[in-house]
Amino acid sequence: MTTLVEIYDDGVEKDAADYLALIDCGGSPTYGKDAINHIKDKVAKRTTTPNKMLDLVVISHQDDDHNGLLGELGKELKTIDARVGSVHIGGLSWIKGNQDTVTKFLTAVKYSATTVTFSAPEQSNYPGGGVAPTHFAVHKDVKFRLLVSNLDVPGATPDIVRNGSSAVVVVDNGINTVVLPGDATFQTMHAINTKLGGAQLTPQVLALEIPHHGALRTAVENYTAKGKAKTDFTWTIVEDFATKVMKPKKVAASAGPWNTDNHPVKEVIDVFVGTTEAASPHTYVAFVFFQKKTMVQWDTFTISLAVNTTIQKLNVKQKKRKRDAPLPAAGTDFVVGDIVYRLTGALGLRPEEMVEFRPVRTFRMHGPDEDVVQAPEP
Repeated sequence: MTTLVEIYDDGVEKDAADYLALIDCGGSPTYGKDAINHIKDKVAKRTTTPNKMLDLVVISHQDDDHNGLLGELGKELKTIDARVGSVHIGGLSWIKGNQDTVTKFLTAVKYSATTVTFSAPEQSNYPGGGVAPTHFAVHKDVKFRLLVSNLDVPGATPDIVRNGSSAVVVVDNGINTVVLPGDATFQTMHAINTKLGGAQLTPQVLALEIPHHGALRTAVENYTAKGKAKTDFTWTIVEDFATKVMKPKKVAASAGPWNTDNHPVKEVIDVFVGTTEAASPHTYVAFVFFQKKTMVQWDTFTISLAVNTTIQKLNVKQKKRKRDAPLPAAGTDFVVGDIVYRLTGALGLRPEEMVEFRPVRTFRMHGPDEDVVQAPEP
């Protein structure tokens, strides 16, 4: 999951942005290369600033698929003598190896690592109840806020502690918001539901990245791999989060084809579909959990609502892939790309113009030695 926020003061997208904010920077080194190149190019075009500037970096938590590309990005930004304006770190229990990844990036862009605090308390607040939220970064009318960060999940497994403490970032221009929840779990969503008193987040949520790449395990309250039907699980918290608090007009999930974590899950995506806007018919790829094991589980779906994943199409249907299992047959193609949201424009935008899937390329499997786990992220 890698998200670049590009702000243009006149509302018109162009080569040089007036402000750049990077929210997370993770994924596969192979398929994340396109994201790294795009970020470097956007920073390099900012020739009117004192230095080629990446204004803000936020890492939601310490998982590799949210910070693992920082090392490569640092190397690329160093070649253009780029700088970073400010850095904010979310999530609890950072281990030394992941701290070192961040520190190496900061060194490459000549940012003082001593000013960065890991496992830090919330640096802004979104209290709900009509109380004005604070922000931790701002450019003109665009504010960066935290709904929640560093939530403690007592008694949970280490991975749930990391995911549940993920920073949930809100990008707010006073009219629309985009919500970037990292790997938020049902515990994180419950904290947000409670904080907002069950009321809808304001301003309206134009777009939402589905928490934790559309994972089922962390979306429901009583996950078991042996569940056979949707009714075997409790969906109350995620349904309240989706349909009462967020009410997103557009949703997306960032995950690669046939990844062994089986993200995104079609049934989780379905929870977030009810409030989305109409869109031109298009396709997305997801994993179907509630099927007989003999049936196809990875599939391409057609929809006329504003729902996207970073894998748009598979040219074949695939069964679940277990860890260390053989990869799909040589010759299998899949279409990957970036999901682009526009909050506003110089002359205003129609709803269908506010989301776009930009294909990056079509990958072809060449054989069993080629690892396919992740793809370029939005």
